[in-house]
Order: sequence, then structure tokens, then C-alpha cells
Amino acid sequence: MPFIELYDFEPAPEVRAVATRRITDGLCSAFGIKPEIVTIYYLSTPHYSYGHAAKHGTSAEKFRIFAKVHAFPRDQAMKQQAACEITDAISAAYGASPDDVVVYFFDRSPADAFHAGKPAG
Repeated sequence: MPFIELYDFEPAPEVRAVATRRITDGLCSAFGIKPEIVTIYYLSTPHYSYGHAAKHGTSAEKFRIFAKVHAFPRDQAMKQQAACEITDAISAAYGASPDDVVVYFFDRSPADAFHAGKPAG
């Protein structure tokens, strides 16, 4: 913990390699954590499975890259820094406009996290 779900559009593996390194570095900087506890899950969203502004697939005006950060609670300033770092990392790795990068935080209670069936918090 933390872990990130990143919804992208099936890029080359090299793009995800750069994204992994830069996102991890940014999150660690913002949260003051070590990279060994950060995991990123990539979920591909081809054009035919994406809708925005009531338009579907290739008709959608924008394709946003969506990052869901699941982590123990942090203050607003730390989340703001993390959001900026993650946005910059995704923009650089994917060549995406920052306007097309969305970052949401999902606070998780340490009491709700278990590793190997044991409490992680």
C-alpha cells in the first residue's frame, strides 16, 4: 500500500516502464514513502470501451488517462503534491496533455488492509 489503478489505452511496454518509474518516484516524494511499497496495476481501455461526454469509443472527444490512488489517508497538501507529480509523470510517459490526466484518491483505513491474511496497518 499504496497501489494505483491506471486506466490507459494499450501503449507500448516501454511507455508503461517509464510511467512506472516516474509515478513511483513522484508518489514516494509526495508521501515520504519507499518505492518497495508502491504497486501500479495497468488496465487497458481500448477506444471501443471508453465513453466521455455522452460519446462512445472513437467518437469520444477526449481520451483521459485515469489514475486511482488507493492509500492510507494523507493530508490535502500531500495529495495535491502527489496529484501534480503523477500528472507530470503520466504526461511525460504517454505524451498526454495534463488536461487529459485525472487523478482520484481513495483513502483506505489501515484496519482494512491485509497482506497474507494479516493486518497491514
